[in-house]
This record gives sequence, structure tokens and C-alpha cells, in this order.
Amino acid sequence: MKLPLVALCGRPNVGKSTLFNRLTRSRAALVHDLPGMTRDRSYGRVTCLSEEGEAEEVFELVDTGGLDFEGDDVITQGITRMAQAALEEAHVAILLVDGHDGLTAGDEEIATRLRRQGKPLLLVINKLDGMKGGAPDGGFYGLGFDQVLAISAAHGAGVPELIEAIRSRLPFHRTPEEAEIHSLSDELRFALIGRPNVGKSSLTNRLLGYERSLVSEVAGTTRDTVDTVFTVKDKVYRMIDTAGIRKKGKTHEGAEKLSILKAKQAMARADVSLLLLDAVEGATHQDAVIAGYAQEAGAAVILVVNKWDLVEKDTHTIYGAEEDLRRSLGFLHHAPMIFLSALTGQRVSKLFGMIDELAAAHGHRIPTSELNRFLRESVSAMSPHAIDGKLPKLYFMTQVGVRPPSFVIKTNTDRGLHFSYVRYLENRLREQFGLAGVPLRLSIQKKQKGEDEPVETAVVRRILDPGEGLKPSRSNEALQAQKADKIKPRPRPKKKEGPKPAAKQAPRKGPGAPPKRVRQKSTKRS
Repeated sequence: MKLPLVALCGRPNVGKSTLFNRLTRSRAALVHDLPGMTRDRSYGRVTCLSEEGEAEEVFELVDTGGLDFEGDDVITQGITRMAQAALEEAHVAILLVDGHDGLTAGDEEIATRLRRQGKPLLLVINKLDGMKGGAPDGGFYGLGFDQVLAISAAHGAGVPELIEAIRSRLPFHRTPEEAEIHSLSDELRFALIGRPNVGKSSLTNRLLGYERSLVSEVAGTTRDTVDTVFTVKDKVYRMIDTAGIRKKGKTHEGAEKLSILKAKQAMARADVSLLLLDAVEGATHQDAVIAGYAQEAGAAVILVVNKWDLVEKDTHTIYGAEEDLRRSLGFLHHAPMIFLSALTGQRVSKLFGMIDELAAAHGHRIPTSELNRFLRESVSAMSPHAIDGKLPKLYFMTQVGVRPPSFVIKTNTDRGLHFSYVRYLENRLREQFGLAGVPLRLSIQKKQKGEDEPVETAVVRRILDPGEGLKPSRSNEALQAQKADKIKPRPRPKKKEGPKPAAKQAPRKGPGAPPKRVRQKSTKRS
């Protein structure tokens, strides 16, 4: 059921994103002192609580970029266009102004344009803690608004009164039951990742069929992650458009570092990551670095080669391009690959089938009996390499987690296995159980006395909310707990006792020398 929509608007750097995070009780919007951080629309739900602390009403809130009608560059005009689109679909508009700066000409122009729309309006003066004299500028009361509220979005002062004022202006109301809030576990989450200017936002708009993210030829247009929930054939998807990740040596601004951090968080929230590559430039070292981030976060990877319409092609072009890309990204040789064009829409419709297939493999559970049969066949085909002169014995194997699939192999040594043999097992797992494109976690543990074959259980990775931080990298929570309970500290090897060295001979001269022997005179008479 549709929810009432409330839009936050105002000049740049007046605190819209801070208020958005405060009302939605999240950290979904990127907050920084630099003006113009928000460029795309961010949607979130606000839950109104009763006096007993129970949820009684829900409405949707949209955060927009700063309105600047005099800007002549492409980015500023695009931000203003996206903000106006949000205001047109909203039921209530909130004009947020900066109480520290006082009334400006930009505030007056925005207020004039909002009154022309004829929608319920609310003037909110932010940064109450920074106002001179502790009171807002009197010019704000001359803008013609019915109600003026003074708040501090950073500290929460006046926010309860703001929520009540919003509720009184909503044209209709929705309870949490009427909102039909679906569970996060029902969503299939995929993220669009890659270098700047490879077409992530263009592909977002193409998949949705409308302008959801701002697109321009300027690299780094997208700064924040943009979450969009939509339904295709009764399946709920959450698509996450991320900012481009540049090399660390070229990342100097604090705002860009925050954008990269949010992009890494998106990989941790996603089941599938679509790594976009430039068909004209080919795969670069930075593409491999970003793919490593996705693998470390535990997300499955699809290689999406964009801008395929700009390549001059013949019958064998696609095969040569795939071979070059596979060679450049050798550790992703198993990942599925697709060539498309976000601009023309070529092959874009095939993406959903690949995402569904890879997401199913990402959460696949394999019975322990099949894993043990697989382990016996793998060892029969090729035995593990000796470690420190000792040949490892592989007793049994079990799955301890999904998303990504995580396995434990019990052996007779705590030295682990050679990395080449672990890679051999991973490749056979992907080939036999259809896990291509999925990162695998293999833990080699020494079997303890009295330890039997475990029960067929698998732990699901905890689903992160949009505002949460990074999940642990490389190590699965179930594996960590099992290591803490069952693995004992490795004893230090005892040194072998060899023959003792002979005693050193005393020096003939010096303070440590033995006393000289004095020849005694003979007592015999001559």
C-alpha cells in the first residue's frame, strides 16, 4: 500500500541529510561539511511511536540535493532537476533553512516556488544551537508559512514537535500493518560497483526505467550509495548504486573517502556485486582491486562489460575480449560475464536471470554426505601435498555457513594445507555443485579426540541494514566461534638435545691461567 511521502528541500549544506538520518534512525545518508554532498534522492521510512513506545504510524521521507537555481554547470542543474522531481511527487514539503546564516535570497526564492505548488508546507529552522542570541532571524517569519519550527538535527532538539507537525499535514495515514513492510530476508540485494565513469548510474536508470540516479560525463558524479527497492515478477530486489572507487593515491578529499567507505559497506550488504568494466579501456589494476573488495566482503561477482556499443566488432571480437578480460582478472576466472550497453539497453534484460542464479548459488546448502563423498573423490584424484614432511589426512568435510558458502575440513594436522591444494578443492567445489562466481571459505582444522562427524547445519550470514558498518572480512563468524571453542593453542616444538660441547681449555696466560709448576730441588745427596 502506498505511503504518504514527505520531501526535505533547501539550499546546500543546511542539514537535510543530518535530519534525514535523525528521522529515519539510520546512517543511510552521507553527511559532510562540504556543500553538495547529496546529489541523488535518498528514500527512508519514518516510524512514529506512541507514548507507550509502540509503532502507530509510518510515512516515507525523501532527502534531496541542495537547490541552486542559478547554477549553470551540469552537476548543479542535475541536482536541482532531481530535487524538483521529488517535490512533485511528495504530499508534504519541508523547507529547511540554516538559522546560523539567517535568511538568504536563495531561501526566499525556494519558498516562492514551493508556495506555487499548493502543497502543505512547513518551515524548519535548523542549527538551533548555532543561532546568534539563541533566537532565529525574524526574516524567516515573513516568508508566509503557517508554522515555523526551530530544531537542531544534530542533537535532536525539537524533532518530536517536528514529527507531530508533519503528521498533522499528511493527507492520509498508514499504520505499520497497512504499510506491508517486507522482511529484509525476502529481498535479493545486488550492488553496482566499479571505477568512476564506467556507467553504474546509467545502468541503474536503465534497469528501473526512469531517472533514479544523476548521470553525467564528469567522473565521480555519484557520491552516496542509492538504494532502490522494486519488484520484478513477484521478486523483491534491492539495487544499490555506489560511488566510483579510485586508487588510494588519488583519493585525498575526506568526502571521497567517505563515499568509498559507503561503497564497501554496500558490498557487505549485497548478495551479488555487479562489477562494471569499460569495454573500450578493458580491465585495469583498479578493477582487480575492487573485485578483491567484493570477494573479501563475501559477495558473489558478475563481470558486466559496459559500453559494448562503442566497440568495433566482428564475428570473433567478443571471444577475444573475454579472453583478455579473463587473463587480466585471473582470480575471477569462474565468474560469469556479460557484454551489454546501458545506453542502448542491449542485453540488459538478461541481467536478472544471472542475478537470480548467482544468488541461489550464494545461499546454497550442500548435505554433509555429499561433501564427504566429494572429499573422498578429490583425495583419490589427487592427494594433498606433504607439510613439513608429514602427509595430511582429510577425515571429513561439512558446511558451516552460507552467503558465502563456508566449509570446514578436519585433518590430522594443524599446519593447514598447501594453498594450491586448497585452490584445487575450491575449483572442484564450484564445478561439481554449481558455485561459479561465488566466493568460498575453506577452514582447515585439526580433528580433536572424540570428535565425530557434525550434524548438517549451516549458519546464514546476518543481513545488514543500509546504515550499518562493514562485516568481518575473510573470516566467517561461525568459523571464528568454532576455532575459539575447539582449536587449542599450538604447542611450541621442543628443541632436540644434541651432544654437549667439550669444556674449554684454560688459557695459558692471563688472569685465568693455572699456577705455574715450580720444580722442587732434589733431596738426594750427591
